[in-house]
Amino acid sequence: MSEKRMANFLPMKNYILYCLNRLINQYNLDGPFLDIGCGNGDISRFAATKKWQGKAIDISQEAVCHAQKELADFKGVSVELKSFFEEKTFYQTIFLIDVLEHLEDDCAALEKIYSLLNQEGHVIFSIPSNPCEWRWDDNFYGHYRRYTRADVREKLSAAGLEPLVFWDFTYPVFWIMRRLYTRLKSAPHEPSTGKTELTKMSSLRNSWNIPVLSSLLSRDFFIWKAVYAMQFAFFKKKVEKGHGMIVLAKKTR
Repeated sequence: MSEKRMANFLPMKNYILYCLNRLINQYNLDGPFLDIGCGNGDISRFAATKKWQGKAIDISQEAVCHAQKELADFKGVSVELKSFFEEKTFYQTIFLIDVLEHLEDDCAALEKIYSLLNQEGHVIFSIPSNPCEWRWDDNFYGHYRRYTRADVREKLSAAGLEPLVFWDFTYPVFWIMRRLYTRLKSAPHEPSTGKTELTKMSSLRNSWNIPVLSSLLSRDFFIWKAVYAMQFAFFKKKVEKGHGMIVLAKKTR
């Protein structure tokens, strides 16, 4: 279960949105927004339900088609097939959910993010954390790296961005599930594919596909709400323990 792709697993998706909602409320974030690597449009839909206007972009034609259908009822959100390096509009909030690990030059990406933010604007991104947590699913989705808190601080500072929040969104429940999952299930055997193509496919590929069990765990059981409350209250700051973190940063210069 890799981060955004594990988010195709409904309980993980809902917990990520739970954390994003807490960040937005705590820091009074607002649109217009840019959703980079929008995948099937979940994050943009979440923002649109808050009456935000903005744009969703992806380099995958298939992902853009999915996002267009998902966002068809929200006239204030446009969907485009493009790289964010081509973007020139300014935004108040930028979402970068499971994108940086797919980019060979993540420092150049952060500099571009800086250039797209309004003064005092914010970027929220999620990334795979802790290099010791590298598993076969990182290769499956075309990751270049996993991050430490120190890595992120250094790269954000170099780009003119100030980190405000580091929250783990996996430990302990989803971390345990991924540990078991990557041991019990073997890596898919596929023809060799470059990281760019793996990235284009990643938002719509789901390695969490164990028959029956996947469906059972994905049901909207009341217990998941208790899990969210427990993880958020006691473990969100333990980024050194989990396998994925959410980071909020602010444009300062």
